[in-house]
Amino acid sequence: MAQDTNTTLDSAAGNGHNPEQGANKSFILCHWRLIGCFLLVLAIAGMYLWKNVAVTRAKAQLTERAGQIITDQNRSLLRLAVVPLVWSVRTEMMGGNYEQINLYLNQFVKEQNMKGIVVANPAGTIVVATDKKLEGAPVASFFPPSVLLEDKTIVSTRENGDIMVVSPVMGVSEKLGVLILLYTPPGYSLQTP
Repeated sequence: MAQDTNTTLDSAAGNGHNPEQGANKSFILCHWRLIGCFLLVLAIAGMYLWKNVAVTRAKAQLTERAGQIITDQNRSLLRLAVVPLVWSVRTEMMGGNYEQINLYLNQFVKEQNMKGIVVANPAGTIVVATDKKLEGAPVASFFPPSVLLEDKTIVSTRENGDIMVVSPVMGVSEKLGVLILLYTPPGYSLQTP
């Protein structure tokens, strides 16, 4: 009997098989379906996470791009809207009819997201404003002093996100003043309502 045991051990060692190796092989062979399913679930979860990150990144880029397009369109439309308003203000300023200018501005500022409009004379004093507290005050107290020097319509974005349109009011041979319009862009979201 002792010889049979030694022969078995010798033959196992001589074949290069380790009993532990056989146990590992037999576990893999016996559970190959389970291991395959686990690897498949792991691959699917990895793809799901990867796609989720990609969709989130694409959504952020789309939101940023859509915001830029909306801002550009707002700026363009405001520039266009100021032109006839400035013509009307010009006509009334030349006639000295500031009460009519006040009516124009008050009607215009009733539009959605319109924050305020002021008209200043060349000396830099606000002569008409939708906010009556501003009338008589220097423009430089509320706006950059460079607005008085503008000789064409400019559109800029202020620090608080408001869009500011500055347009000169030109007379026949001289500058009568400057019109400043403030607009608060509406908020937007790509979320479904």
